[in-house]
Amino acid sequence: MDSSLTAIHVAGWLSSHEMRLPTQLRPQGHDIIRTWAFYTILRSVALTDTRPWDTILINGMVLGEDGHKMSKSAGNIISPHEVVDIYGADAFRQWAAVGGTPGSDVMFRWKDVVSASRFLQKLWSIYRFSISHIESFNPETDHIPLESLPVIDRWMLSNLNRLIESTTESMDHFQFDETFKSIRGFTWEMVADNYIELVKSRLYGDDSEEKSAAQYTLHTVLNTLVRLLSPFVPFIAEEMYSRLSSGRVHLSKWPEVEREFIDENIEMQGELIKEIVASIRRYKSESGMALNAPLKKIEIYASLEDTTDIRGATNTEVEVISGKPDFEYVPVSVKPEMGIIGPRYRKKAGAIVKKLSQADPLEVAKEMESGKIILDVDGETIEIDSEAVSLEREVKSAGREVDVLDVNGSIVVIVK
Repeated sequence: MDSSLTAIHVAGWLSSHEMRLPTQLRPQGHDIIRTWAFYTILRSVALTDTRPWDTILINGMVLGEDGHKMSKSAGNIISPHEVVDIYGADAFRQWAAVGGTPGSDVMFRWKDVVSASRFLQKLWSIYRFSISHIESFNPETDHIPLESLPVIDRWMLSNLNRLIESTTESMDHFQFDETFKSIRGFTWEMVADNYIELVKSRLYGDDSEEKSAAQYTLHTVLNTLVRLLSPFVPFIAEEMYSRLSSGRVHLSKWPEVEREFIDENIEMQGELIKEIVASIRRYKSESGMALNAPLKKIEIYASLEDTTDIRGATNTEVEVISGKPDFEYVPVSVKPEMGIIGPRYRKKAGAIVKKLSQADPLEVAKEMESGKIILDVDGETIEIDSEAVSLEREVKSAGREVDVLDVNGSIVVIVK
């Protein structure tokens, strides 16, 4: 709306045209509150007896990389065209959104635009992988009932609806930075780093029901994320939406929360599955194994309804067992504590260490229970305190050699 309402009134415009007041939103900088904002209110009320807007959104100033307000006289202006030519309009808009806390100044930094560009590359990688697996999926005819979905799919959809809920609230309060950060974090961590990795085996697999469930969930997630992202990165959002749905993304509705999908128990189970798979992958990596290498067996002592995606992600048979595991810790080697033996026994330390390395771990373990270890060193009987020795133990379960992982209080047994 033109601030010069007086000129409009003199020209007779007010008498022949409908004044569409109040507008919903008036965005402006904080430097013109006492001028443009004040006089617009004054003239609107004086001439039309109507408030000019429902809400005013005060923006901060854009600062140069030197921390000062951008201005020609300071010579710290960066042309928007320069940024767009290198990184594109979507990366530029993303920088503005992330730095756009209402009322606060925002500093232009090239590294923020570079970071925005990298997120767009990640988003496109997610899209390219996903579209190859869901092209044959028809959301109109291939709908999957909620109760038929595996836990990880329901976990993803529950978190997706929580994202819709939080971002809707943030957008309603013009917290564009919080909105975009939430969407970006969800896309990168929940979707790319976890969900896709967990369901890859189903997407590549032959089981039509399990595969369809993953396709349905992935399509729902992408369709929702594209609509959430469209105000911030309109060009890539439009391109992605064109192959996910009919029509244009900017004419589609903002996603609505479907509360029947939100389930705290499912979220807890999904988090446990995610952490178990991550722990097993770390175990394989530390053991020098390929991540897709099968193990003999995985036994999980926890309350889990579904192990579909643990089995798929680890390429291993999985069994859930109730109760607590019964382990046997068998000593396999004796480890002298040089920080104690060296200063305490000095010249005899070398001979003591040699003797300990030759000792039977089972016998040493028995002697450690009494607090002393008796050694014959070069014809001399020497008592070694138990604290000067530690034992490396091998874990066995039901007579089998195993490794044990503690995942948030749940025990994961890897049978060797």
